[in-house]
Amino acid sequence: MKFLYYFNVRTFLAVAISQAAAFLAVTYDVKFSFNILLFGIAVVFPLHFSIQAAFKRRDKALEYFGLFKGGAMALHYSFQVSEDLSTEGKQEARGLLKKMTDQLFSQLESQIKGYRTFQQFLDNIFIFIEKNKEGISSRNKLRMIRYMRDTVESSTYLLSLVNHRTMAGMRFYGIFFTLIFPMVQAPIMLNNMESLVPAWGFYLLMAITSLIMVTLSNFQSMIEYPFDRRGMDNIQIQDFKLDI
Repeated sequence: MKFLYYFNVRTFLAVAISQAAAFLAVTYDVKFSFNILLFGIAVVFPLHFSIQAAFKRRDKALEYFGLFKGGAMALHYSFQVSEDLSTEGKQEARGLLKKMTDQLFSQLESQIKGYRTFQQFLDNIFIFIEKNKEGISSRNKLRMIRYMRDTVESSTYLLSLVNHRTMAGMRFYGIFFTLIFPMVQAPIMLNNMESLVPAWGFYLLMAITSLIMVTLSNFQSMIEYPFDRRGMDNIQIQDFKLDI
């Protein structure tokens, strides 16, 4: 039931703040005559920007996963069709490729920073090519270097997401205004809707609006890093492992 991840301490805090704000506005008859849309924009804009950026990053990650797997599979086939490469050499190449992909996925799932560790697995493949250059034709070797470039380009982008995602200031701004928005919303809504809805309806409306905003904020947090298996819309990176 991964959808429960969208409800956390922040959810209950936001709803509690909304109910406290509604209680204070009703009890002390606090009313504002102001356009609530101006405050709404302060909350909606950073949420919209953050969610849009997270989805673009997720789609770009899918593209680079495809590029990575394509390059790795092309390397695998290049090794296997090398007629002068021994059976043991082909098996060793297969093992090096599997270790490389496993290392990438392990770093992404565990959020391990840095490229140096993964770089060692790429270096091992290059060393293997040099060590077995007599069993690999010059033309095939050039193709392998091109395929390795694809794996380097894609893995560099994917591992960069461990550190580089939506701006921290924008995320903090969105969460902060989501939590304090009910304090401004309650007096304005009480002024506009006091004669239209009963008291219980006012409390309910405050709770629903806060729940919607904080759930969107939680949703953005869940897709902020799409490799940790927590969200319902995270990338199933196991689908990109090499079946060799």
